[in-house]
Amino acid sequence: MLLTVDVGNTATAMGLWQGERLLARWRMATDRMRMAEEYAVFLEAVFRQKAMPRPDAAAIASVVPPVEHELAAAMAELWGIEPFLLTPENAGLEVAVEHPQGVGADRLANALGVLELASPSGRYLVVDFGTATTFDLVQAPNRYLGGAIAPGPETAAEALAQRAAKLPRFDLVPPPRGVVGKNTTEALQSGLVLGYAALVDGMIGRFVREVGPLLVVATGGFAPVIEGLTERIDRVDPDLTLKGLLRAYRSR
Repeated sequence: MLLTVDVGNTATAMGLWQGERLLARWRMATDRMRMAEEYAVFLEAVFRQKAMPRPDAAAIASVVPPVEHELAAAMAELWGIEPFLLTPENAGLEVAVEHPQGVGADRLANALGVLELASPSGRYLVVDFGTATTFDLVQAPNRYLGGAIAPGPETAAEALAQRAAKLPRFDLVPPPRGVVGKNTTEALQSGLVLGYAALVDGMIGRFVREVGPLLVVATGGFAPVIEGLTERIDRVDPDLTLKGLLRAYRSR
């Protein structure tokens, strides 16, 4: 049993694998103040509630070092295992950028996960909607080529609310009456949901013009919302990062 953990700035996703089968997945808020003992209590409660067998190995992709360290300590305390920590050195990828250490482990895991898919061109673009929206270009068989980063939709919405006192809080869903918002909430939804769909299509178009045809795969919490609003996303895979961690652990 392998426990895979994707620690993001906002949310942490976990999945338990039996061989190549994902038995269960769950998410929780990323909390930089949570200690190892608290993670141990949380993990023990989750495994008991879901009636899952205990893992005998773990793999972590993290962009939040304090959480990564506390989680590793919790796993050692609870199950006596030392997790595999994904880095540019052990990912099994040629990280063809100027500073490989600056590439987040989640982006490396996404690259590994997408390489499991068939692409006629041998090229892939992963669009991951998290705290940031990342675009990562990958070339078969194992090259990570770089990409682009923009604020995530939720991050943009929170920043807008903080800087504009009169703007209401709103749900990040498509506006009910199209692009022309008839009130402030609809106008915000138009700009931040339909606007992000346009951003994604525009960026994908630029990648295609620069490097040629691509298989475009989206992941992250906002991906299901935006999938039907774009013209260039080929598929959505909410478990792509966890799949990449599985591949990294299997090939270490």
